[in-house]
Amino acid sequence: MRTRNARPSATSSIGSTPISARSEFSLNLPTVSSPDTRKDVMALHDHHKDFFGDEDSADLGQRHSSEESHQIAQPRQSLIEQRKLSLKEAEELLALYRKRASSFPFVYILENATVSSLARTSPFLLLAVLTSASIGDLPLYHQMNHEYRRVLSSKVIVEGRKSLDYLQGLLVYIAWYPHHVNPKNNQSFMYMNLAISLVADLGLDQDKPITVNFNDIDTRGLAEGNDFSKAAKRVYLGCYYLSSSLSQGFQKPNNLHYRNLMDTHGEVLMLDKYSPEIYSLVKLQRLTEKISEWNALKQPASDSQMDALNSEVSIQIFLNELLEWRNSTSDLIKNSPCIGLAERFTEITVYSYQLGFLRRPYRDQLRSSAVAEPANSLHLNHCLAACKRFFEYLLSLPETSYSGFSVVQWAQMVQVIVVISRLSFLMAAKMGWDAGTTRANIPFAMYLDALCYRFQHLSSTPSDGVDPPKNPDVLYIFMMVLGSVKKSYERRVSNIKPDFFAVDHGNAIGVARGHCPVMDPSLSIYFGTPDSTYGSSFDTDVSTAASLTAISNPLYHDLWATMTGSWAEE
Repeated sequence: MRTRNARPSATSSIGSTPISARSEFSLNLPTVSSPDTRKDVMALHDHHKDFFGDEDSADLGQRHSSEESHQIAQPRQSLIEQRKLSLKEAEELLALYRKRASSFPFVYILENATVSSLARTSPFLLLAVLTSASIGDLPLYHQMNHEYRRVLSSKVIVEGRKSLDYLQGLLVYIAWYPHHVNPKNNQSFMYMNLAISLVADLGLDQDKPITVNFNDIDTRGLAEGNDFSKAAKRVYLGCYYLSSSLSQGFQKPNNLHYRNLMDTHGEVLMLDKYSPEIYSLVKLQRLTEKISEWNALKQPASDSQMDALNSEVSIQIFLNELLEWRNSTSDLIKNSPCIGLAERFTEITVYSYQLGFLRRPYRDQLRSSAVAEPANSLHLNHCLAACKRFFEYLLSLPETSYSGFSVVQWAQMVQVIVVISRLSFLMAAKMGWDAGTTRANIPFAMYLDALCYRFQHLSSTPSDGVDPPKNPDVLYIFMMVLGSVKKSYERRVSNIKPDFFAVDHGNAIGVARGHCPVMDPSLSIYFGTPDSTYGSSFDTDVSTAASLTAISNPLYHDLWATMTGSWAEE
């Protein structure tokens, strides 16, 4: 294999790093603008009010007045002053990451690995681990996130470095990407495409390691003899797993297509004691992707009965494939929380895609009204039963499991909430239910109450104040959004009467139709400025002379040099 020139010795950069002269090494994090996600919380909350009609005209006028005053007098943004992250704090973050790593097992960190050893072998992965683990402390996360993006831009984009370390660090960052921090500026796909590009550059999509490569790459850790290392196989499968999941959740194209090579790697990793569940996650994700692809490419038949028959055949094929996986998988693997959620989510997708619940836009505009088959009552009941199994399993998990969920598990939860909400009104229309019967048959409000209680209990954000907190964590934001969903859902259910609304080719219309609570342009004033991949670490408009003096020394910005220099020597 062709390798890049050796990097400068880690010790050679010690003189240019902010290392304490004392025996205990520490990091100096840069001064950055303080995040204020309160406006994002307000925006999400107002989305639901605007689209679901949860406020009267007086409240609406009062809120618009407050919006105007908000535009006129913007508060001065505060700064997060530079701080030192000690080696002890870094080890605590690493321990916190280990507790949640089972939600994304594609990057394995040895049990005896320390911050110092990782700084020697996988410094960028370490930076990603510390960044993702610090999300509970939002000011610290904001500083770590800034440094992560700076290093990513400098090393990967500007210098063009390519290695297994950079790919692992990217996947860890994407797996716990903070969508809630700036929900209208989702950059996860940009990072995902960069990871896919690294997969190709490193040759991970080939059967064997590339011995001659035009690209200048760092091959450390990629190969074991004439085959790829297990770590390389894991990240290849992990890249597909994340790309496929994000693509389905956000209706984006998956730029890393499934290949038979993934089956080969998965079968090898099934025998690995560190990653036996990886192949199951990949197989379930591949099955949901096939279901999505089949429904996207499906063309209506000229005969509605033939269309219904084709749909029934496809459902049985997918169910048989899911049953085959269940019969061939051990209970130990199936009892893993991420596997259990994925299994139940896959069963939901078998019916929900066919019924149109995950179609965007929800209105069935692609089919001719003359040939679209009506919703199958049996499919509706099976979909409802699958949704109930998902929520019952989700609520049976220990509360601490929620804190470690990756973006995949959060996305599954959101999509199932969308499905069961739409299912409620379509079944009510199809079965002639009233409001009471709908509540009795579909305990969606109870599920939302239970989730809100758990999120409130787990969240480190105080929720007893009148105003939204300034920097809420992801659990608080989910609690707020689900509370708003429950309120609007209950209002709409209370208006259900037999024959009160119609069913239009599988879609309930009238009071039953919901709306996306995310993309309201009139609320864009509440959201922060777009997040840049690499930019200034602070806002000069709000900085003081003292702050400028404190951050004038560029040494305090070189966390990367500190990691590769000091920690690696301990």
